[in-house]
Amino acid sequence: MLVYHRDRMLEAAQYFDWDNVATSLKDGVGFSRTLLSEVERYQAGKGSNGEPLKIRVLFNKAGELKVDCVPVPRAPLETLYPKSLDPPSRSSASDTQQASNPFKPSPLTGGALELGPGDHVISGFASKPAPPTWLLTLDTEPTPSSAHTALKTTHRPHYDAARARALPSSSSRSSKTGAQSTTTGTEMYETLLYNECDEMTEGSLTSVYFFRGGRWVTPPVGVPADLSRYADDLESTSSKDGTSSAVRGEGSAQSSRSDNRDEGELRRPFPGRWGHSVRSEKVAGGGGQRGTTRRWALQKALCVEEPVSKDTVRAGEGVWISNGVRGFGYGTVIER
Repeated sequence: MLVYHRDRMLEAAQYFDWDNVATSLKDGVGFSRTLLSEVERYQAGKGSNGEPLKIRVLFNKAGELKVDCVPVPRAPLETLYPKSLDPPSRSSASDTQQASNPFKPSPLTGGALELGPGDHVISGFASKPAPPTWLLTLDTEPTPSSAHTALKTTHRPHYDAARARALPSSSSRSSKTGAQSTTTGTEMYETLLYNECDEMTEGSLTSVYFFRGGRWVTPPVGVPADLSRYADDLESTSSKDGTSSAVRGEGSAQSSRSDNRDEGELRRPFPGRWGHSVRSEKVAGGGGQRGTTRRWALQKALCVEEPVSKDTVRAGEGVWISNGVRGFGYGTVIER
């Protein structure tokens, strides 16, 4: 999944012309080693090597990197990498285990991922934690689409405003996790966003998946406005001698779209990487965030892209949500 996060940051750096950041991110192997070194430094300082961590990566425009390591609750493997988006059966979840395919950890993890059926990402826990109960509220106002709703940045006032409008006051303050303490400690809140055309886009912290037409669908994200900046990958032209050449050759050397690669390649955004369709032409820019878990779910055929109208979302409806820290969670739409 790390390569997906790297792709996402690289696209944002390219779009906003943060050239020093883009240069740093083009060395994917070096980037991975830097993160591993920061994790090892954190673990050595804390005297611990077993707790799950959220790794927050921040670049400034000069290309200077800051890495924050934050402990997070442990999660079962099936929460991070589900085999399907079938609604979970909480009563039988601990009794029924399906065989999983062998998992080969990256050597960059130092062998930390020793996984089998039902194991956690960090092994050694005696029992699986109970899955959280997600309570989902529909925002009361649209969140207009922009580059900041499509690309990963620290500019998030629109998400903070949505949480303040739609969530209970105590949970809206927990903007990093979306959690609210309850008597059970497992209740979580999230708000579902829609754009200026009343199309669902995402959650304030998550990608979203609705059950429509007998399958799970996720709203399309499209590409940022000003597609001409990415013309070298969006289309090609034929030269006089019949050979194909990119419209613009700026940036690093890269293969054409015809080679079907989609992981770790250094090329600019195109619709197929984050899905298979472009958002409605009524929307001036991109849609929701190009979530890494969303990309993974599409590539694993757990869902398809399809616009979802705000007017079709009903109280009591079951909705999947996901992000790179907590994995996938199943929630229920509630009224406020």
